[in-house]
Amino acid sequence: MPKFGVVRDEDEEEEMMQEEFPSSSSRRRNPKLKRRRTMITPADDDDDEEEDEFQEVIHDANHGDDMESRKEESSGVKVTLMDPDVLDCSICMEHLSPPVFQCENGHIACSKCCTKLRNKCPSCSWPIGYNRCLAIEKVIESIKISCAYQSYGCGETVSFVQKHKHEETCIYAPCRCPISDCDFRGSLKQMSIHFSAKHSSSGRRFQYNLPFSVSFGKLESYCVFQGEEDGRLFVLNNQIELIGSAITVTCLGPRSSSRGFSYELISRKGGSSLRMQSYTKCFQERPEESSSLEFLLVPYNFYCPDSGKLKLEICISSFARESE
Repeated sequence: MPKFGVVRDEDEEEEMMQEEFPSSSSRRRNPKLKRRRTMITPADDDDDEEEDEFQEVIHDANHGDDMESRKEESSGVKVTLMDPDVLDCSICMEHLSPPVFQCENGHIACSKCCTKLRNKCPSCSWPIGYNRCLAIEKVIESIKISCAYQSYGCGETVSFVQKHKHEETCIYAPCRCPISDCDFRGSLKQMSIHFSAKHSSSGRRFQYNLPFSVSFGKLESYCVFQGEEDGRLFVLNNQIELIGSAITVTCLGPRSSSRGFSYELISRKGGSSLRMQSYTKCFQERPEESSSLEFLLVPYNFYCPDSGKLKLEICISSFARESE
């Protein structure tokens, strides 16, 4: 059951209360103060001006927070949300983020869905995309939530709006063990320890920037290598094609890794040789099939006729990624 930390600005809260619920004395001072209700009628065919205003609202909501610094009070309260789906768009089921719109009947939708539906509420067919639901936006902006990968070591607490973006690049995103009959999942560090302890005989240890040789049969779909310096895992994928084996090397880990890796593959037979140089792609689990268009295609006649194995020379290098 998710728990959220809500940051509360008491001064701002008091101003909103005064604006929304004037005191009886202020009503007496201004007898003309009355509650007014604005009825929204269905839009006409000429929607160009309304569409421009809608896009301006979206732009202001997306960039307004960059211009105003928000204070986080130490008096925040912890809230347990019994149904986290209430903060999701009921149409696309994604997390709501400002601007949030509502129709005259109170149905809520995100800005993307309003655009896709041409500003017509799917629940009641009333116009939607012109009235913002400021109450929901205020709640969303005040929520702080723990990363979904907290159990794997991430201690970050991020805003509800930035949760999905953070988790896409979180370095603690869990990886699945590359060994076929093992269901272990863990962070990069946990995976390194697990593989060394449980599967050391199933992998080949290597040193970066130093060539090493490996042999495997035609029906062996993968081989696992582990770096001696950092325990990082790499998978050689052997995909059977009509005229030969399509071979690639992938890295096990989150895509946000601060380090990148390149590799070189060489296959020899007599006086002939095949060579390929490329960069590894990061995956959180071993791919069943090669998703890369870059691979070394080795004809079957390069396999040793006696042992039925293919011998490859491999060199994996590590480098620091440039900061974006």
